Amino acid sequence: MNNDMDAIGGLARTLVLSGMGMTICGGSYPASQGEHLISYYIEMMAQNGAPESFHGEQIAVTTLVMAKLQERMLAGPAPQLSASAIDEADVVKHFGPSIGAACWQEYAAKRLDDQAADRLNDHLAQHWPEIVKRISAITVPSDTIAAALKAADAPTSFADLGLDRGFFRDAVFHARTIRNRYTFLDLADDSGMLIPEDLI
Repeated sequence: MNNDMDAIGGLARTLVLSGMGMTICGGSYPASQGEHLISYYIEMMAQNGAPESFHGEQIAVTTLVMAKLQERMLAGPAPQLSASAIDEADVVKHFGPSIGAACWQEYAAKRLDDQAADRLNDHLAQHWPEIVKRISAITVPSDTIAAALKAADAPTSFADLGLDRGFFRDAVFHARTIRNRYTFLDLADDSGMLIPEDLI
């Protein structure tokens, strides 16, 4: 930040408020959503031959992915959810027996059945305009985020992290299954709108 005291003050204020938000919520929910799940996948599955990258560098890239996904979803009508299509066999097949069993235990706790999907659809149908309004009021456009990252010489794509497209596509698609936290990744996949190729 080149000794920019205003920038340093803004960063410090953001970090303090983030910590307060996590304390109030009793967990890291306000500061750790889909972007962190994708990063965790990258670290867990460790693509062979890829150079090491810092967690913050990964978050720079994955934040852009999530910003694009949110923009797309918020610009349209309320999503229409179905019961989650992923089952235990899918998770174990992808991650292997040991990691897969742990991931399934996490994912199964948030996995939608028909009744849960119907309840969430009813809620979204009634409140979608207000949800969009509240999120949009605090959202930074993906183009703005990308410009800020480039100005800071931070990575903005999977290639900048030394990852190949196929691995990163898998990271975006499978990240939702590694933790019991319902994010925009879940909302998108349960409504048939999670298309990693369009986000990376």
